[in-house]
Formats: sequence, structure tokens, C-alpha cells
Amino acid sequence: MSERISTGNLDQIVKKNEEIRFVIEQNVLTVKTTCNTMQVNSSAQHALQLLRTYGLILLPIENEFWSGAIFVRDGKKIPVINTAQPRANQYFTAWHEFYHLNFDQISFDHVIEADTTIEERKAEYFSAQMMLGNLWSCYSQLPGSDFLEKVFRCMEIFQAPYKAVLISLYENALNTGDTLLKRFVKEHFDRSQKDLPERFRELGLDDSLVKPSYIINFSELQGKIDNAVLDEPEVSYHKDNASFLQTITKEIRMITGEKNG
Repeated sequence: MSERISTGNLDQIVKKNEEIRFVIEQNVLTVKTTCNTMQVNSSAQHALQLLRTYGLILLPIENEFWSGAIFVRDGKKIPVINTAQPRANQYFTAWHEFYHLNFDQISFDHVIEADTTIEERKAEYFSAQMMLGNLWSCYSQLPGSDFLEKVFRCMEIFQAPYKAVLISLYENALNTGDTLLKRFVKEHFDRSQKDLPERFRELGLDDSLVKPSYIINFSELQGKIDNAVLDEPEVSYHKDNASFLQTITKEIRMITGEKNG
């Protein structure tokens, strides 16, 4: 889960990004050259597909500041994504958690939660670099002069969250000396995002990107547990895990009003 970013700490965040740029660019290159054997075109869907190999859990949690985490159980690292967040945020979180699973060497003595450690900043910057590599080229070529309209269109093109797009644009504004773009970003950075579905519809964009999916899915983890039970039937804790997961699944489906499947 990431730190909260506002206009007040935006410059500090960009400064931190510059300090870790080289190592994150190397991480991104590693993923792009070694982890796309399935030739997935969508960066967002690629992240989710990679997390499924770790037993990904998708479930809605009504907490706007809790986007996801990695739970450690019996030495196993299990990623969880909050599907009560807009889909764009879920995709961004997927890359964030992928970073922790593959490049973070220091954070697994506890459940990863919101903090201001350098690993959290690295995970956020990694997500942005995976999803927004050529954002500036796209933004600058979009027709029209309305700043927010172009931002919304970039969000749809890159399947990325509002603030991630703005931070990337702000970094470019600083690097190129574009004072007007810098001012636009700061003027709009802290705006409420509650109207995003309406604004997307007005522009003819797919508003599902900025809405929660409320998906509940334990199937990847369930499959791993089922296989472990078959491979090692004499090991009791596999069956305990299976029973535990079944109980949690039923409880969540009851709470959200879904039928048990």
C-alpha cells in the first residue's frame, strides 16, 4: 500500500523518484525482457497474470486508502488486491505488489502496509514506469487544449490512475521547464475524483476504468492448496489451509451479498 501524495509533498515525491530512477529502470528492463513469455499486450493485464502465479486474492475492502498488500503465511507470499478500488488503481497496485514480490529484499517481516520506506516509493515508481513509459509523447499529441480532458484520455489509453498520470506529467514539466504544465498539474492534483465516471462518460470514454470491480476471486490460491493436498495428503496443514480459505470465501460472499459458488 502506498503513501498518500498531495500537492504539498509532490515535489518531494518527484525528488525521491529521481534518486531511485536508475535502479527502477533496471527492474523494468528485467521484467520487460524476461517476464513476458505470454506476449501479453496490456501492461495492466500482464501484471494481474503474473500475480496469479503467486495465488492472487481479489476481494473488495471498503477502505479508500487500502489498495493491496502481501500476506506471508507459512513462508508463502500471497498478494491481495482491493477490488473496491477503481480498476485503474487495481492495475497500478498489481505492479506495486509485483515489485515487492520480485525486487524488495527487506519488507517481508510483516504484512506490507502504508509507510514511507524507500521500498514503498520504489514500488510506486516501478508501477508508474511499467504503465506510463511513453505518456508524454501521447499527451503532447492529443488534440485540444483542455488539460483535464487530455489527462482523462491518457488514463484510458494507459489504463492508469489519475494521480499517476499527473505525477508523470509533472516530472516531465520539471525536466523540460514547462511552467504552464507544472501549474496545471498542481492546480488539479488534489481535486476530488468522485466525478470521474461522469466525466469519462461525457467524453465517450469507458467509465469502468474508474469504477470498482468488486470482484471476489480466490481461485488461484485455491488451486495451489488443492494441488498441495493431492501431492502431500499426509500433511495436515494443507487441509487446514483449504478449510480456512473455504470459510473466508463464504463469509466474504455473505457480507457482499453474493451467492456462494
